[in-house]
Amino acid sequence: MISILFIILILLAGYFLSDKIEKYKYFQYGVFTVLGVLSVVFRNVSVTIPINQGFLGFAFFYVVMINGIFNRDSTVFKRLYSVRSVYSIIGFIILTPHAIFYIIDKFIYNGLFDIIGLVAYLVMIPLFITSFKKVDNPKVMFKWKKLQRFAYLAYLLIFIHLVLVSKMPNTGMYIVLFTPYILYKPYHFFKHEKPYFIEMKKKLNQKNIKESEK
Repeated sequence: MISILFIILILLAGYFLSDKIEKYKYFQYGVFTVLGVLSVVFRNVSVTIPINQGFLGFAFFYVVMINGIFNRDSTVFKRLYSVRSVYSIIGFIILTPHAIFYIIDKFIYNGLFDIIGLVAYLVMIPLFITSFKKVDNPKVMFKWKKLQRFAYLAYLLIFIHLVLVSKMPNTGMYIVLFTPYILYKPYHFFKHEKPYFIEMKKKLNQKNIKESEK
């Protein structure tokens, strides 16, 4: 249940401190990188458990994910969306120790063929890299948006991974946490996001035609 506490804290921070989170993002990247390294070095220290077991990293990604079901005109969406890339980067950084120990424990020591969690982490790598970029060029932005759709695959893999490796009552908690997103996101995508991408592509094609005619 520790994930719930982290989700609430991160959600509240994103809502009330969005400006400061964006302003001091590089400082936060540094802090969480140091925390991640220390968690690897001091694996058996109890305070590193939330990081090494993935609770904290999951909480950051969950807030990023769940923001996608809020009304785009709402204040909560706008504030959380403004820190979405920051949270994605921090989530990846702080989830890395968990991925490292997952590989060591599951594959090297136990030889288990359990790759869903690892694949989810690998899918996040290009998303992590592109989260650093500020894109103004419409052509690049369209390609970047298409790449970011792989986040849906990452979320699905995370959900499957959590359900497979957890036990009750945690399994039930993860099902409850993901159900609103799983039920609403497909509708939101086809109702709002897909038309937006189609319109963006249409405008981009029109711009390319005008430029070619000059």
